[in-house]
Amino acid sequence: MGKKEDKQFPLTNKKNCAVYLNRIISSCERCMDRLKKYNVEGNKLLVEYMGKDVVPHEVYVELLDKTSSVIMYLLNLLGDAQTSSISYFKFHKHISKHPIADVRLNPLEDETRELLNDFNRMRNWQNHIPESLLVAEMEQVEAGKMTLPMDPVSIIVYKNVSYAYFKDMVDINVSFYKSARKIIQAAKRDYRNIYGKSVIYNKVYVDKPLDFDKSVPTKKSAKVQGIKGNIGLDSEDEVKK
Repeated sequence: MGKKEDKQFPLTNKKNCAVYLNRIISSCERCMDRLKKYNVEGNKLLVEYMGKDVVPHEVYVELLDKTSSVIMYLLNLLGDAQTSSISYFKFHKHISKHPIADVRLNPLEDETRELLNDFNRMRNWQNHIPESLLVAEMEQVEAGKMTLPMDPVSIIVYKNVSYAYFKDMVDINVSFYKSARKIIQAAKRDYRNIYGKSVIYNKVYVDKPLDFDKSVPTKKSAKVQGIKGNIGLDSEDEVKK
């Protein structure tokens, strides 16, 4: 295969479309299990700190780190528009522009289509630090609502967050889960139509531990993308986990 073929999965026939959606759905479901668990944890923390004005910043940031990671992965799987990325957003755009004779997709419901567009915008915004954020911060500084010491430079470390602020994060995560679920259900309907029959989704628990053999495709993909080894590691034999 050439470089382009290695980077892009060919959505040119019915079988490949089914394989593509299978990969998206299975990866999303693993992420959704984790996010559901973290949302339960978040709601338990809301009960624990109910009646208090603040929540320890460490508690907030630990939950933020866990949920941000899985939410970003879901945003990529569902809302990425890049040509070399696996995503449901890209899948629908591609099929609409390049129809396949034996692939019939039902039109997305208005709500699902809007959610998919929202996920695309959110993915693009969250996947980098936008300069618009700095512009907005400087507006606050100029209005006297924020400070920006130049020397010495202040590195702000919060001890607590307000209960309302923490609750807002948990509520947003729960809402995100519900929105992602609606998009995933649409992907499952597409998969059923392409595959030609209803499909059972089973969780298979295996005794064999996750090991380096699972990273062979990851290493090859990284090499195709021009990534040599892992950043910060001397050995090229180390693999992405």
